[in-house]
Amino acid sequence: MDTRIYTRRQLLGHAAAGGALLGLGSRALAQSDYPKQPIRFILPYAPGGVTDLTMRTVSKEVEKKLGQTIVIDNRAGAGGAVGMTAVAKAPPDGYTIGATASSTIIATPMLNAVSYDGSDFAFISLLATVPMVLTVNASVPVRTAEEFLKYVKANAGKLNYGSTAIGHYGHVAMMEVSESTGSAMVHSPYKGESPLMQDLVGGQLQFAFFAPSTAKPMAESGKLRMLGVSGTKRIKSLPNVPTLAEQGWSAPIFKMNPGWVGVVAPAKTPQAIVQRLSAEYVAAMKVPEINDQIANYGMDPVGSTSEQFAATFQAEKPIWRQLLTKAGLEVKG
Repeated sequence: MDTRIYTRRQLLGHAAAGGALLGLGSRALAQSDYPKQPIRFILPYAPGGVTDLTMRTVSKEVEKKLGQTIVIDNRAGAGGAVGMTAVAKAPPDGYTIGATASSTIIATPMLNAVSYDGSDFAFISLLATVPMVLTVNASVPVRTAEEFLKYVKANAGKLNYGSTAIGHYGHVAMMEVSESTGSAMVHSPYKGESPLMQDLVGGQLQFAFFAPSTAKPMAESGKLRMLGVSGTKRIKSLPNVPTLAEQGWSAPIFKMNPGWVGVVAPAKTPQAIVQRLSAEYVAAMKVPEINDQIANYGMDPVGSTSEQFAATFQAEKPIWRQLLTKAGLEVKG
């Protein structure tokens, strides 16, 4: 029989330790039966864009495994900063997650006074990488990337283009064109691909970069023309559209995969929940039908783990900093 006599301090210490263990146990139990209610999924972009389509497609599959509805909540504005801020400030309980893209989580905080950066998020899964397509209004008299450069030089100061935000790929890439040709162009930032496309088709803009899934149907209807895709290889959904690199555009920005889309949660979300969500999104990306659908959107399916996604984020931050600085933009931090 234990006949030791404990002091009041020791008893309080043991009680505190026991309470802590009980607390850990209750938290573990709460996480083991996660989720117990619908999950809000914040999309920081307007409906209809490639990120919107991708997240809806994959999340429908994830719903089946989680047994709960994933409610899509589009929060466009400020180049994605409105939605990303909402995710960052949400309770870290696993019931609010969100979409992000490389430009939104890396470039936007480097260029703007936003209330978030990468440290405010837990990385769940990088779903796909995203090439971009240089498109022009159907009235613009060019059909190749080479003709496009000649047209820009001949119309210096008269042309208008748009992008989804200052510092996003479509902006930085066109600043490279402006610098290489010595030709000024007018840039207009938009809240998403849908309003950007509306103005390109309407003639308010002459050209812009779009995700393949956005550009393809408009090109097939004759409302715009696709001149080339970013990256080093042609994409499955647009096999007849050459890369910009193979047409002689040698700057690194035209050879890179300009972006990726992924799923994040607020920082401090319990690791068990992050890993559960990561596992389900990775599994969804392995479903052949989902994989094919993502490829049809003009993206390269990935489906990375949480750890791989976080590593990609850290590796690409200095690359984006260099691109933005070269483009003459004021980089913060």
